[in-house]
Amino acid sequence: MSADRWAALRDAIRWLDPVGTIALILIGAAVALRLSVVLIRRTLRAPAARLMDEMRWQTLEPLMERAVRFVVYFTAFIMILQRLNVDVTAILASAGVVGLAFGLGAQHLVRDVLAGIALLSEGLVHLGDVITYETHTGTVERVGIRTTQIRTSSGEVWTIPNGRLEVFGNRGPQSGPPR
Repeated sequence: MSADRWAALRDAIRWLDPVGTIALILIGAAVALRLSVVLIRRTLRAPAARLMDEMRWQTLEPLMERAVRFVVYFTAFIMILQRLNVDVTAILASAGVVGLAFGLGAQHLVRDVLAGIALLSEGLVHLGDVITYETHTGTVERVGIRTTQIRTSSGEVWTIPNGRLEVFGNRGPQSGPPR
């Protein structure tokens, strides 16, 4: 083989090395994401006597899956940037400063998220519960990390920021025995 062919082969291998590594990172992220989702579902759906009732895991499962998905995608993105010789320390430092500025400017959002975590972890509101907030009484249709949605008997859907749910009445599930 001539020297030109060896040089071309070396260049091709040098080009394939980062592509192969990036492919492995993406495959690893997909496997980690799938395993995490399976683990979350098995853990939350364990017998109710051991962990939590069905309404609670139906509320927590999508939130936990979204959080895991974000962490896995963000980690894979950073790893790919590192493999492409991008200085990620500068990006992460900038993200930290931007995050701090955003946090100071978004205090209501932070309050809503912290209140949502408290609502979910303490099991105060579940899907299907009938709650009264101020003058609105309705069935809980969605409990998110930031907001809770209720549907009144007239069909209106009210979206309430979790930070404003300081005092509310909970009549329990719409059907079945109260919790």
